[in-house]
Amino acid sequence: MIRRWLRHPLLHFMVIGAALFALRAFWPGAEPGGRPPAQRESLVVTAARVETLRADFTRRWGKPPTAQELSALIVQTLDEELLYREARLLALDYEDPSVRRRLIEKMRAVGSHPGRDPDELVREARALGLDDDAVIRRLLVEKMRILLAQDPQAPAFTEEQLRDYLQRHRERFELPPAVTFTQVFLSEDRHGTHLKRDAQTLLRRVRALSPLEAAKLSDPFLLGLRIQAWTGNRVTARFGKPFAEQVFALKPGAWSGPIESPYGLHLVWVEDISAPRLPEPASIQQQLVEGVQAEQAEAQLARGMERLRGLYDIQVEGHGELSRPRTLAAQP
Repeated sequence: MIRRWLRHPLLHFMVIGAALFALRAFWPGAEPGGRPPAQRESLVVTAARVETLRADFTRRWGKPPTAQELSALIVQTLDEELLYREARLLALDYEDPSVRRRLIEKMRAVGSHPGRDPDELVREARALGLDDDAVIRRLLVEKMRILLAQDPQAPAFTEEQLRDYLQRHRERFELPPAVTFTQVFLSEDRHGTHLKRDAQTLLRRVRALSPLEAAKLSDPFLLGLRIQAWTGNRVTARFGKPFAEQVFALKPGAWSGPIESPYGLHLVWVEDISAPRLPEPASIQQQLVEGVQAEQAEAQLARGMERLRGLYDIQVEGHGELSRPRTLAAQP
């Protein structure tokens, strides 16, 4: 979800506006003067709400949640409520086109308002409390997540960071083994019932020849006689899985075969089978940069969430281990 929002075209406009509010209403000491501290009421998850979470899980998955799963559900509920409350405190819903459109739609759904000014509809919808809405709530939660995940002062990525990310995620980027081989092809159309006999005869002959010389004895082959740096998937796609498995099992530097494929029989000289390897960082730089960005955003979000939790007195009925007192002053 975060990666998708990070690429959203409205992101920069939204973040700039949100950051201005955040400097005044979220981070301590950002605004000098006599403005009273922001009021943050205690966040309470009632026993009834916990039971609702348990019932919803049971209905969806056909079994009650384990203690660990229930705790995770409660923490998720807490975090979303924290994000929503802070987004409202920072007024992230004002001047938001999606929120505005939603409020206008709701006003038109509850009554006929022909010719009414859209701004007037929005003001009336807010006065009626129609902005406390599941769709608007989800939008504000995600906007607050984006705001917390931003770090405008983060330095540019270094080459060392990109290489480190590549090493830590090598299973994602690792290039598979690839084979390079020369083949002498024998077509069933040309050799008919003597195909296997002719292949054995030719194998004995090519063992005394270099791959270049031996290739001159091959029947014409549409894919070419020298296959260079093909992965197992590519060989399988062209020659079939049995052929690919046998070729990758051969020792380089000798003639082998005959190996059967849907085309006929092949005598094969394996030149090289490369080991799995990582690409050069420069060749996948954009992917690495996006990966590091996502990691840093997740870490920044985690730090922001921890700070948010410290601004609220949190109480979970029946789950004291998830309750925690306010640890940070609620400054403007």
